Formats: sequence, structure tokens, C-alpha cells
Amino acid sequence: METVLEKSIGALTTALMAIAGVCITLMMVHVSLDVLMKYIFNLPIQGTLEIVSYYYMVAAVFLPLGAVERNHGQIFVEVFTQHLAPRRIAAIDGFAKLLGLCYVGVLTWMTGVESIRQTRDLEAWDAVFFDIPVWPTRWFLTLGCGAMLLYMALHAYRDLHAAFTGRGLSEAVKPAPIVME
Repeated sequence: METVLEKSIGALTTALMAIAGVCITLMMVHVSLDVLMKYIFNLPIQGTLEIVSYYYMVAAVFLPLGAVERNHGQIFVEVFTQHLAPRRIAAIDGFAKLLGLCYVGVLTWMTGVESIRQTRDLEAWDAVFFDIPVWPTRWFLTLGCGAMLLYMALHAYRDLHAAFTGRGLSEAVKPAPIVME
């Protein structure tokens, strides 16, 4: 059963994924138009490289981080743990998520501090004929890492709860193995 917290984190993650999807679509259209304009009319769209680099790609990489954690999409290497009991696997996964929480927590904090600083300074990048404000994209890192942090905390709680009580082992989802053919 999904709690209000899980629904809220899920809604945030879904919204961030939607924004990332829109950015990928816009990038495709923007680059296609730039190529067409360059080769048909000899008039490339100014600032395409900068907009792709500072907006579309940043959104595509960082906004989906929460969805990656929600779906247990990180790489798992189970060479030493694949034959352990489910409670032990949940304990190891919970501990690993606690370590990940420390790392992602610091990453979220530091990107947040940098986002505030760059917003205050109205950071912009020179694109030959005009300046492109890039300070808004600093928040993509903070939002994506923050969503990942929330899901990681939820998963760490579930895994450790399952490890210590034996209840909820089915919710402490084990990622599906990658099959190489």
C-alpha cells in the first residue's frame, strides 16, 4: 500500500521525468531545425550548442535521477551476495543505501548551495551574439539529486526494516538480474 509520502515523492519524480522528456523532445526539434536551417538556408540557429549543452542535456541527465532510484535502476553487482538469505541481502542493501544517502545528501546540499549562489549572481554564458542565462539549470541538479535522496531514504528504511523484522521482504525489491546474451 502506497503512503502519502510515497505518492508525493512519486508525483515529484513523475513531474521531473515529464520535464526531462519535454527537454529531450525540444532538443531533438531544436537540433533538427538548426541542421535544416544551416544546410538549406545557410542560417544556423545561434546558440544551439550552448542551449543543448546547458539546458537540454542537463535536464535529460539529472532530472530523472529520482526515477532511477524509484525503479532500482542502478547497477548492482551480486557476485558475493546472490546466494545469501533474503534478510541478509536486505541488510546489505539497506546499509549500502545509507552510504548512498550520505553521498547523495552531500551532493544535494552542495548543488543547492551552488544553485543559490548562481541564481543570486544571475549566471550567464556568452553565446557570441547574446548571453544565455544558465543559472536556472543549476536547479536541475539539486532537484534531481533531491528526488533521488528521498527515494533512497525510503528504500533504506524498507530494506533495513525488512532485515531486522523479517516483514516486508517482498517490498525490499531486489533488482532483476541483467542477462547478457
